Amino acid sequence: MKNDEHAVFTQPGKPFRRFHTEDPILIVEDTKETQVLLQGICKSMEIACVIAKNGVAALELIEKQQFSIFIVDLMMPVMDGRTFIINLKNRLPEAVVLVETALDSSQTIIDIMKLGVFDYIIKPIDPELFQQTVRKAVEFKNLKDMEKNMSLNAGLKIRSQIEWLNYKESRRVADRDYSETKSVYNLKTSLSQGAGFGTMVSLIDIMNSIKTDEGDRYAFSKDIIDMLLDNNNYCRNQLEGLQDVTAIMENNFPLSLSSASDFIDRLPQMVANVTPYLETKDLTLTFPELRTNCDLELNYDKLTLMIEELVINAYKYSVRGSAINMFTYISEGYFWLVVKNDVPEEPYGGVPQKYEKLVMEPFFRLLPPDETAGKIEKFGFGLGLTVVDNIVRKHNGIFLIHDVKDHTGKDIKSCVLAEVLLPLLVKQS
Repeated sequence: MKNDEHAVFTQPGKPFRRFHTEDPILIVEDTKETQVLLQGICKSMEIACVIAKNGVAALELIEKQQFSIFIVDLMMPVMDGRTFIINLKNRLPEAVVLVETALDSSQTIIDIMKLGVFDYIIKPIDPELFQQTVRKAVEFKNLKDMEKNMSLNAGLKIRSQIEWLNYKESRRVADRDYSETKSVYNLKTSLSQGAGFGTMVSLIDIMNSIKTDEGDRYAFSKDIIDMLLDNNNYCRNQLEGLQDVTAIMENNFPLSLSSASDFIDRLPQMVANVTPYLETKDLTLTFPELRTNCDLELNYDKLTLMIEELVINAYKYSVRGSAINMFTYISEGYFWLVVKNDVPEEPYGGVPQKYEKLVMEPFFRLLPPDETAGKIEKFGFGLGLTVVDNIVRKHNGIFLIHDVKDHTGKDIKSCVLAEVLLPLLVKQS
């Protein structure tokens, strides 16, 4: 399901993932009874809050400290909520605002949303609905903060990756014996000529040790034959994947004019073959909300392989019961698509800095293969991120993957960010 602006990090029927915030909520409310009620609800949610009795007092407070979100009553003395919101947005255009109102007419709601607020709360306040609305607002604010921090570091990331790509190209040209394509061909040839996979060899060894000689035939257990056939299908898929890898690495492919909005709209269908398997680890997958459209040159067949691989990679190493989040932004002349997943601290802590480049190299693995992904994984042998890197580069883009620490929850979490940078198409004047 695609998220709208009121459902970041959540899906219908799923629990909310995080609602912690480092900065308190500012509640702008003049009625004492409502102040006490909202303070009590925030306390039960373990979220700090500060009370301002009118808009003037609230504007004075925001000069002194930072707040995560703003809950504003429309009807107040001295300065009403509407005037306060206008002043707030002039100072903090990205402020996330929830409005309290006793008027639930459609025109009133439309007028409220035109102020640039995130959502509204109808009085009298229902504590359960209030909690849900606050959680969504805080999660939305956390996502915005993460995107802002990532955008600030975008230039450094791009320069570092371009330097690495230039180094790789110079090494390839200087060293006649070095070739990614050649190494893939060598492995494919070896497997095709009978070197085989570990499981296949083991099964055949088992069959040889337990075979029953019946004249001109051997008899084997049905279970062994079934396992052999299942593994044969797996081996065929992997060999076909190797063929695809060599084609992707050796050949260019056409790019067609498209847009970021079209790309985002296609994402759910791109991962339709993968998403059913996420349930085995109780994982949720959220899709991005596009805020700014742009023109791109894309090859959707290859991008589908890329997106599938990124989601499979996230699936293999995610914490059970967590979320795989996708989001987008524009920075440094690139459209950024980011796939984020939580990873366990032990024994795997993500992609350490010293391995950020190596994980894109053919056959390099940080961990043994995850057999639970065997039925959906097209590119085994540590080639998945190699494929992603090649597809992105042939879109004239950049691929980055690295660790981050997520501070948006009550506990600091280790995460991996896989970032795909696609160049903006500049229109000729």
